[in-house]
Amino acid sequence: MATTSEPTREPWSVAAVVGLAAALLPISLTGGALAAPEVGSEFDSGVAATQWVANAYMLTFAAFMAVTGSLADRIGRRRVFLGGLTVFAAALFIAAAAPSVAVVDLARALAGAGAASVMTSGSAILADAYTGARRARVFAMLGTGIGLGLALGPLIGGGLIALGGWRTLFAVIAGVATVALLVSPTVIRESRGPDGDLDWGGGITFTAGLSALIFALVEVQQRGWTDPVVLVTAAAAVGLFGAFGAIERRRAEPLFDVSLLAVPRFAAVCVVPTVLAFGFVALLVVLPPYLEAVEGADSGEIGLSLAVMTIPALVVPMFTGLISQRLSARTILVLSLLTQGLGAAWLTTGFHPVAVALVGAGFGFSLAVLDGTAVSVVEPGRSGMAAGLFNTVRLTSEAVGIAAVGAALSTLLHGRVGDDEAAALLRGDAVEGLAADYTGALAVVLWAVAALSLAGAAVVWRLLTQPAPEPVAEPAVAA
Repeated sequence: MATTSEPTREPWSVAAVVGLAAALLPISLTGGALAAPEVGSEFDSGVAATQWVANAYMLTFAAFMAVTGSLADRIGRRRVFLGGLTVFAAALFIAAAAPSVAVVDLARALAGAGAASVMTSGSAILADAYTGARRARVFAMLGTGIGLGLALGPLIGGGLIALGGWRTLFAVIAGVATVALLVSPTVIRESRGPDGDLDWGGGITFTAGLSALIFALVEVQQRGWTDPVVLVTAAAAVGLFGAFGAIERRRAEPLFDVSLLAVPRFAAVCVVPTVLAFGFVALLVVLPPYLEAVEGADSGEIGLSLAVMTIPALVVPMFTGLISQRLSARTILVLSLLTQGLGAAWLTTGFHPVAVALVGAGFGFSLAVLDGTAVSVVEPGRSGMAAGLFNTVRLTSEAVGIAAVGAALSTLLHGRVGDDEAAALLRGDAVEGLAADYTGALAVVLWAVAALSLAGAAVVWRLLTQPAPEPVAEPAVAA
């Protein structure tokens, strides 16, 4: 049975602890992107192993969202939150002391699984603990915490790496997570969702399928598209996703209610973060080695350069909220994609701060309206389900986008220079006489991002032009 309580009496300390923990998650993402070239240089690792420093975290973060959310409802949200925070902190401590790049990669994957547990259970804790206007305020605090982590992550990460190296970065994040872990039991109470069975079949096939897909996209950067490992893994991903679809069609309570994707407004808000993942999010991972190899930037300078992109993502939503009463969600979301496309196209001519800021501003425009639009297509009783599916789509897109953009850049670069030289450049090592080749390969990727942004804007405009559907009915529950 679901627990009953007086959620409006919960203190603000609950929101503060959850918000602090949530803010660490994007810092770990951007920090991992900044640390990857440093890790690769220290261990003299290949491109794929270096990329896994960032990709392993994002992969498991996305893949475990659905499973950890369902698990939290069944065995207890507080329990999953504390367990996830423990795994997150312990994994980053292991990464900080790792003797090899393989240990770093495995620890980062473990940290991503912990992050998924923290995010899903933390959101459920807030939804249970507060009601009415207070709930709206605490979720705004949660969004602000995540936004601050994303905006300040490059500055914090770059500064810590410059001061003490990549090991210091992981150790400090783990230390702050430990503080949050020690405080959490004193302020967060236990709660559960409605009784029900866990969709183990759907959860396992989805997680394994996404893992196989990302593995193939990362490994192709070093092995090539015809390598047997890449081909077999990609085929396994297709088979696993097919099995996931078959399992979900037979379940009365599937892991995802994919029928929502047939609702034009919901489909539109899923298109937006998918396109933004191939631009803003992927560039957070792709740009650090480029800036190090071509611009000769150190970790602190790279952090400042990325902050030019991430800070607008935090500031712009504040202004978007002021104009949202005059502009429709359709206009704001289309503007978001067009702004990102303009910034990406401008970046093809060189690394200009204004162009980078435009990419960040495009991402920021979407933040003010995306989540609200995602849950507006269903009645309040199903808003949690809609938010869960939307966030899974968003995080899955980010994981796939990072890997796909990295694979495209690697393929183009390998076609322009030798394999050894390409591997060195993608690790962030400067190779004399090849800066123009790296810039040219990145320009092709940026043009593709610009084109995708334009196409996405057209699709979103079309989908949001259609009349709003009637509220989706609650599914029948068998006796």
